[in-house]
Amino acid sequence: MVEFEIRIHEKQGTAYFPKEIREVLGTEVKAVPNRTVVLFYPKNMPIKDVMRSLSIIKDDLQHCIDLEKKAKK
Repeated sequence: MVEFEIRIHEKQGTAYFPKEIREVLGTEVKAVPNRTVVLFYPKNMPIKDVMRSLSIIKDDLQHCIDLEKKAKK
């Protein structure tokens, strides 16, 4: 999984999104926040496709956790 670090300007509140992310999101985006995470997705993306992508990301994050546990043994 590829990770990007994105900084938000403290005073202006603006953020730079790398080209790779902008290519995925396009120019019209929806965002769904909770207490610790924000999900960004293209405005016209069907929710079923968003959920499938979210499931893939969740599985990949779990795989990272599993690998970290094995490495500590």
